[in-house]
Amino acid sequence: MPVNILYCEGDYKSIDVQILSLIVPKDCLVKPIGSKHGFHQRILGARNAQQNASIAGLKDRDFDEDDSIPTNNPHLWYATDNNQKVQIGWYWNRKEIENYLIDPEIVKRALGSKAPPLEKYQAALQASAKMIANYTAARYVLSCVSYPNPPFNAWGEEREPGHFFPKDKGLKEQDCRSKISSIFKDYEKKIVVSKEDVLSQFEQLRQDCQPGGCRFQHYFTFFAGKDLLYGMRPELRKFGFKSPGVFRKHVLNGIQKSGEDVWEWLPEWQRLREVILNFTLDNKTKG
Repeated sequence: MPVNILYCEGDYKSIDVQILSLIVPKDCLVKPIGSKHGFHQRILGARNAQQNASIAGLKDRDFDEDDSIPTNNPHLWYATDNNQKVQIGWYWNRKEIENYLIDPEIVKRALGSKAPPLEKYQAALQASAKMIANYTAARYVLSCVSYPNPPFNAWGEEREPGHFFPKDKGLKEQDCRSKISSIFKDYEKKIVVSKEDVLSQFEQLRQDCQPGGCRFQHYFTFFAGKDLLYGMRPELRKFGFKSPGVFRKHVLNGIQKSGEDVWEWLPEWQRLREVILNFTLDNKTKG
């Protein structure tokens, strides 16, 4: 039975809800669940309470240890229910919803004649990825050190509600090391590995997030879309957008007003629509 209720993170005004509502089949209702904490229990509880409905969830990928070559498919999301492994939905192939909004293909289609020149836009994205490489590696190591309940993995000023980003100095390798050590000290009673192991892992991830590394090569997948967008702000102003938020709003509005089957704009969006249509609960471990 196709999914007819799809839970996602955020609230009713969130980007997740607005984009997913354009991707999913018309008979599928997208419902925000708020915080990601306890997400899988909420889905299982909803299934028990509404047994005639076909319910699943879609969550952000966030920072994880999987560095496999990206695909254009959402990842299967499983949980344990009554000692059985069951699929409860999917998680994005990319880190978060903003990773899709900044995709050059989406920007071109959404903004039309107002889209930045492609080569200059791609250069701005890559420059931002280089700038945040050390910071991204630090966020990775902090996310994976005590999964699934890691310490807070960002620092700096709150640039938008819930999005923190440091000044340029806070992006440098040594400052990232110092911040990791400081956060580790506050959290060490909950962490079973040593600070030395964490810093060693940071160095490995740092190389992977630098030009030439796998995660840098696929920064659309592995880097945070919000961070990439914020790192582009000087170039965005040159393109005629006074802030990352304004740029994102224009892209979102362009998607919503396009009148097109927007799920066809990216292979992963089309694939998500397909798996929602073909979803079944009959086979517990099949997606």
